[in-house]
Amino acid sequence: MALDNLTEKDMVDYAYTIRDKLSENRTVMKQIENNSPEQALPGDFNKAIDDGIIDSGEAHQNQMLQLLSDPAKVASFAGVVFDLLAG
Repeated sequence: MALDNLTEKDMVDYAYTIRDKLSENRTVMKQIENNSPEQALPGDFNKAIDDGIIDSGEAHQNQMLQLLSDPAKVASFAGVVFDLLAG
């Protein structure tokens, strides 16, 4: 399911990001917990997906701008990423 320069892993990682965003939506989570997929999907889920995509894009844009405008923040972030990789 790779899309223009995005690997399958990119898409899976992004799906986790959107999953985490939707898990904050109490209404959607109640619908998922209390209904079958056939019942829950037509509920608030699709709008929540759209909102999650938009919100995550805005959050990533904000994070990118903050990191690239402050060498100390990007150095700190780089340390976190290094630690995650070295694990």
